[in-house]
Amino acid sequence: MNTMDIKIFAAAALAATSLSLTSCNDDFLEKIPKTDLTEANAFLEYNNFKAFMYPCYDLFTNTTIRTNLNGQVVSSTFYGDWYGGLVTSRDNSRNPYAYQSITQTTSGGGWDFSIIRRINIMLSHLDDGVLNETEAAHWRSVGYFFKAWWYMELIDRFGDVPWVDKVINEGSEETYGPRTPRAEVAQHIIECLEYAAQNIGNFEDGDNTITANAVKAALSRFLLREGTWAKYHGLDEPCEQYLSKCLEVSQDLMNQYSTLYNGTESYPAAGYGEMWTTEDLTNVPGVIFFKQYYDGILMHRFNDYEHIAAHFEDVPQYSVDMFLMKNGLPIANPNSGYKGGKGKDMWDTFDNRDPRLYQNIQPPYVVAANDGTADGVNSFNTWKYLGEGDVVEGHTVTAEEAAKYRTYMDYLGANTQCLRGGSFGGTGMKKVPGQNWGAALTKNSPNLTDNSTTAYMRCRTGYYTWKHYDMWEFSTGSSAYCTADKPIFKIEEVLLNYAESAWELGRFDQGVADKTINKLRDRSGVAHMTVADITSDFDPNRDKGNAPWWTGNGGKFGNYEVDPVLWEIRRERQIELFGEGFAFYDVRRWAKAAYYVNRQPCGMWIKAQDNPYGTKNSAYSGSFVDYDEIQRTGKATGEQNSVGSGWIYTYPSPLTDGGWIDTYYLMMVPTNQIVLNPQLTQNPGYNELFGLSDSGGAK
Repeated sequence: MNTMDIKIFAAAALAATSLSLTSCNDDFLEKIPKTDLTEANAFLEYNNFKAFMYPCYDLFTNTTIRTNLNGQVVSSTFYGDWYGGLVTSRDNSRNPYAYQSITQTTSGGGWDFSIIRRINIMLSHLDDGVLNETEAAHWRSVGYFFKAWWYMELIDRFGDVPWVDKVINEGSEETYGPRTPRAEVAQHIIECLEYAAQNIGNFEDGDNTITANAVKAALSRFLLREGTWAKYHGLDEPCEQYLSKCLEVSQDLMNQYSTLYNGTESYPAAGYGEMWTTEDLTNVPGVIFFKQYYDGILMHRFNDYEHIAAHFEDVPQYSVDMFLMKNGLPIANPNSGYKGGKGKDMWDTFDNRDPRLYQNIQPPYVVAANDGTADGVNSFNTWKYLGEGDVVEGHTVTAEEAAKYRTYMDYLGANTQCLRGGSFGGTGMKKVPGQNWGAALTKNSPNLTDNSTTAYMRCRTGYYTWKHYDMWEFSTGSSAYCTADKPIFKIEEVLLNYAESAWELGRFDQGVADKTINKLRDRSGVAHMTVADITSDFDPNRDKGNAPWWTGNGGKFGNYEVDPVLWEIRRERQIELFGEGFAFYDVRRWAKAAYYVNRQPCGMWIKAQDNPYGTKNSAYSGSFVDYDEIQRTGKATGEQNSVGSGWIYTYPSPLTDGGWIDTYYLMMVPTNQIVLNPQLTQNPGYNELFGLSDSGGAK
């Protein structure tokens, strides 16, 4: 038995009896108790409550919550987007929800109530007479927030879960009680957050501790999530009430955070990208709550990892296709001006696209290594521009090629310093050409795995993610030294919550588009959404409820046609929140997991010979696949053709292994918990899937 069990013994009265903490605040030393805490001495003064509750802030780095950041992308937010079908893995790892490789959960899996016990212990001491009424209300609010924050994850994973609102022990009736209905838990979550938003105080608990607006941002997220889950899954919950409340709390925040961050660089979408690469997010417009990092105290590897070989997050072609043109049209719209597709290179694919694409995926370039004198104009410490007439691997560069090679060096800014960050002197945000942690050059992008010129910054699909990449943070390639702050709640998400809730309530119009989606597009240099223009043929590739990769396994809730305007609202959400781990939450609450997860991934179009990415004498050696056939039939097989061309083959269609099944909409209740507590029941489908009895054992 351990603290992850709902059966929590009285002997484990505290989740931890001593706290060894590293704080991200200036007064971090004040948060570490000087003696071990027990329940007898933990609540003798105001600061005791603060110290006792400080471990709850670990919930913001607990990657059970898939939007949380911890360490680096591929150990945190990657999984939310991977499971949701938005990204893939470079290194031959298949999405377990797509290929039916989910295994039986015997313990863990997020079924953890230890933090709830800690919170309940604190709440039980609020009336001890130590705090005045306002202070007690404040700590009740803090406790309610963290309880609600964790229960948001619990009901998203498991649906019905035990609601524990007091300290329990082995003899308590609740220890062996049944699961509380989801609707009841949802109401408790809302009540907790609403109370906290009204009663949390300003007692200077730290530089970056929970505020009323952070609570409201969590409430906005939950009301949209639960309201749409209830609607599309047919639950008996007041979904319209939830969505109306989402509009109210979101509007409150929108009134307070009326501007977006535009960043330090001069190109469109700079603020969108720099939200993840800024050293200090204090007072940055639109940031509601964030995780602070300090040199030598609390550091991470998000930037570091994207400079090295270990970063394996890839982006499939269909996700690149999701990004709009700068004129606001989908690429399949006949008036879009899209230049990419079959027979075209990455420069064509990226031409005149939504600039948020360039902040998420490293754009193409080619340079030559330079070992000679640098003139600071055409040649630099480790590289030089290629000009007309230059010879690269036996190929003579044309004037047209020379111009396109430098397109994104001119757009984002050239990496002329060629320095490591930190004390080595590197400065700036995203620059090209790229370099590894030690400033070694990556002379071309994409740097394809099957004919890579360097071992680092490689990708399989041709689309390398670099959301956290910058030039100023110190990197070692092996240790955490990066200190860019990371947002937890920001107004961009709230704007999207408002827009989607408004549509679900039948209130989305041009006015709503202008104050939400078009505000985001203004920052990114993308043409406004004009609601009247979004007709049934606005995006020929819209989900019309007849996608060939929908197998019928997802038909429990109906393979519904997505309204054209709603399709664009959802697209905007996926673009704006790309790389933040929201995908698996979103596709499940929309009851659209089969549509998104069952898509067969592939990479960019390329030729085996005459590779346009600076490696012409090193032919692409991987397999090809017919992307048109995937879109037409739902699947296509890979072909090896050393003189051919096509889209890069990455993985077979999930349909080869059955694809998504509806059982996966909720996670499996650990079987050891059902054995310990016979009143717990398993979520639908898992007993049949793994041949289990109702008591949790094998049949």
